[in-house]
Amino acid sequence: MEIQGKDGGSMSTKEYVDEHVHGLVVLQGLVTVAFGVVAMFFPGLTLVNLVTLFAVYLAVVGVAELVHGFRDLGKSASYWFSLLVGLVLVAGGVYLVRNPSAEMSAFLVFAGAFVLVRGVAELFVSAFYSSNSEHRLLHVVAGVVGVVAGLLLWRSPAVAGLDAVGVLGLYALVVGSAGLALASRVRH
Repeated sequence: MEIQGKDGGSMSTKEYVDEHVHGLVVLQGLVTVAFGVVAMFFPGLTLVNLVTLFAVYLAVVGVAELVHGFRDLGKSASYWFSLLVGLVLVAGGVYLVRNPSAEMSAFLVFAGAFVLVRGVAELFVSAFYSSNSEHRLLHVVAGVVGVVAGLLLWRSPAVAGLDAVGVLGLYALVVGSAGLALASRVRH
């Protein structure tokens, strides 16, 4: 099926979807880096608004995962994983927006679980789905940082405060930067 592109020429459905999914990957990376910058440089502000910021982040990442899952529907054996992760992330984001007074220790357990599972998923992708060695390295870095950050957040969720903000901020900076680098490499 051919679709008319921005320049008036035609493009295949796959090219059209890939162009729009690339925009979502870039948006996901930018939101992640923005969250990391705010968390690292304004930790007091972030602590006050941490639940809301993280909820928005979860929703954006969840929507991107849903789009990836629907795009790969029937084309990849792992489409169901993207759909499942997307649904869980969007649901988590909606829950946190509707319950901003979520207790900090419960929030950190949820955040730690998200970061840990995402890190394991990145390592899984690097081991089984990433054939390009440059892309594999980005997935490995994001995966290792995710696993370490998730374990640090789970280590003692009662130790909330600026330490947790710093861990989440560093994680977001590294993973968001890796995501933007991956999107740039895939695009070219």
